[in-house]
Amino acid sequence: MKAIVTLIIYLLCCLGLNAQIFSEYFNVGNPIKYCGTEFSFVWSAHPQENYFVQEYLPKGESLEHYNQMFTVSVIFWDRTPLESVKAKIAELEERKKTDPITNYLVAENNGEYILEFIVGDSSNGKMNIVEVDVHYYKQMTINGRNASVLSFYSCRAYGDDIKSFIQSIPEKRNGWYEGMSNLKINPKFPLK
Repeated sequence: MKAIVTLIIYLLCCLGLNAQIFSEYFNVGNPIKYCGTEFSFVWSAHPQENYFVQEYLPKGESLEHYNQMFTVSVIFWDRTPLESVKAKIAELEERKKTDPITNYLVAENNGEYILEFIVGDSSNGKMNIVEVDVHYYKQMTINGRNASVLSFYSCRAYGDDIKSFIQSIPEKRNGWYEGMSNLKINPKFPLK
């Protein structure tokens, strides 16, 4: 009997080490519904005093190998959406030097911006992963403080699925943009 109790305690300790619980720092709805897909909260970080990020996945997806993901980040500062877009574009221009697939488009509407970009990862001359991100930047006032809110959708294809994935992007683009514009993400702090 003592051996069974010891084994149970050992297993519970091992499970506790592997199970991570992440905090929802703000409320934007859970699940988030975007372009016909429901994304549920799975991960968060609060790496700096003024910076919060939360990630959401469809049922059955994992952070290690996903096809779709939705992320919301909030940074309390006075930077404008255009400044954030320019910083991301500078990062993408630098990436172009080593990733030939990198490209981007920018759309603006009343001071809010959508930046769509494609990046890839290859090895031995073969493309392994292609990712399209649709970033939606807007400035808000949250609890009396200026904040930049970035909502973004990420979708990926792997290996043999890459070619058809890339070919499907133009037909999906309007839906992605309309979906972001209509989503109305409004983070609420503190979470209640």
